[in-house]
Order: sequence, then structure tokens, then C-alpha cells
Amino acid sequence: MRYCCVVGCSNAKAKTDCQDKTFFKFPLKNSQFLQVWLKNIGRQGFMPSCSSLICSDHFEENSYSTCRFTKRRLLKQEAVPIIFSKTPKQTPKVGLPSSAIDGNNMQPYRTKHGMHSVSSQTETFTDVSDRMNKLKDELKELQDSLGKKAFIPENISNDTQMKALTGFTKERFSCVYSFLNVEEDLQTGNFCKRPVDIFFLFLVKLRTGISNEFLSVLFEISDSTVSRYFTFVMTVLYEKLKLLHIFPSKSKVVESMPRQFYSENRDCRVIVDCTEFPIQKPNSPANDLQFLQKHKYFKRYDRHYAVRDHQLHFTVILW
Repeated sequence: MRYCCVVGCSNAKAKTDCQDKTFFKFPLKNSQFLQVWLKNIGRQGFMPSCSSLICSDHFEENSYSTCRFTKRRLLKQEAVPIIFSKTPKQTPKVGLPSSAIDGNNMQPYRTKHGMHSVSSQTETFTDVSDRMNKLKDELKELQDSLGKKAFIPENISNDTQMKALTGFTKERFSCVYSFLNVEEDLQTGNFCKRPVDIFFLFLVKLRTGISNEFLSVLFEISDSTVSRYFTFVMTVLYEKLKLLHIFPSKSKVVESMPRQFYSENRDCRVIVDCTEFPIQKPNSPANDLQFLQKHKYFKRYDRHYAVRDHQLHFTVILW
């Protein structure tokens, strides 16, 4: 069970009474911002991991925004946690000497420099508050600058760029992601990236065919992590889409079949063929053994596919 990392907080993601709470990960990629988080929750020296969480009880209401793709509550880039005390602290009672209680002996308290004033203390708190507000503004500007440079769907400026990367417009990408309803499934992988970013990576790889090494530069992760993301999304989509009926009826096939071909092949429904593709060598030894080896340094796989109505209709399992 994964608990909130704030000292004294017992909220956990799996608890039934915490279903209305949101749990957020630490900003591990920004060391300066991470130190601000740790200082605010009183845990300097703590080394959080990808699975470390802070619950929404420790953020102000204006710290959230809504994701345009998933409609989920997200933290703003400048948001910082705050420890909210559940019970007001009481000032400890200290016994006074009898001389202090005696009204005849009560005298105004004086210091070496005269009457003590709390105005200097108030000014100190004001200065600290102003400094904190200034640091928050600087941090917001820095986060906005870094956020604009991140390779995420929100930062793709227009439909032309989005179609070049994924084959979808920005609106269609959002619709497909919502229709497939894969967000909860992608969260089970406990990855550091958001589910929508992992799905975006999958489509970019599928659409462009660029190498894992190049994707690792774009998404600022290792090439092995790119491979894990792609395989995981592919597995999730397979489980979601495997029940779809992809084979057309015989009447549809006959309707689109050339007359000359149909006169000699009345029972033909689909043309099956096989081709060969060079691929990157898999990292997993188990997966590596499933492919055919034609050269010492290269791998290949054969793939059977079916053609109908002048189009590639479906492909079968690779081996």
C-alpha cells in the first residue's frame, strides 16, 4: 500500500476513504524545485523515488488545473505542498513565580534598549513572506519555460505537426485517447511519465518509425525505457481491440473484387503473402530467440499479411 510521504499523514491510495483524494509524484527531474517540496513538508534529506506520493490534502485549492485530454485534476507547474495542521497548536503553559503574580511587584518589561516592541518581529515575517512570493514568481517563470520545451501533446502547436507525428489532428488525438479509455491501464505500469505522454510516444513511434535512441532524446528517457513503454502500450491496446471483428463479409469482398479475377477465383476471400523486415535487436533474450537470424549483427522477422480490395487488410503474429 502506497502512503502519503508527509510526516503524520496516513492517507493511502488504496484506502476506501481516500478515493476522493488525488496523489501526486515528486518533481524528480527538477532538483531545485524538489528541495522546495521537501523543505515545505519538513523532510530535508529524504530521497523520494518514482513511487513516492503526496496526497492532495497538502496543496491549496488554486494549485490545480484540468488536463484537456483526460479531464483529470493535475498540479500546476508552480504548485508546492504545504502541511496543514489538523488541530491548532496550544502554547505550553509555564508556571510563574509568586512574585510575578503579586500585583504590587508587577512592573513594565524593559530591555537594555528600552521598551520591547513586536514591530520588528512583524517586519521580519513580512520580509520573509515577500521573499517567498518573489521566489514563487521566479519558480513559476522557470517552470513555464521548461514546460514549453517538453515534448508532450500540449506543446504541439498545430494540427499539421500533430498529424506528422501521430497521424491524427490535435482534436482527433484527444478523441481517440478518450475513446480507448486506456489511462487507468497505463497507470498500472508505475511509469514516471503521464499515461497520455506514453500513448503519445507510442503513436509517434508507430507513425514515424524512428529509432528508440532518437525517441529517448525527445522524451528525455533511456532507449530501454522507450522500448518498455512501446511494448506496454501495444499489449494494452491488443487487449482492448482484440474483440473487434475485422474480416468483411463475403458480399463486400465480391463487390470490390475485379470481375476478371472473380470469374476465375469465385471462392477467394483474401490474398495471403509474406514479407521480411530488418529490425532492431531486442534487449530481451527470450524475445531475441523468437526472431530469425540471417546475419551475425542483424535480425529479421517474417510477417504474414492479407490483402483485400487493393488494401493491406490485416497482419498476423510476428515470428
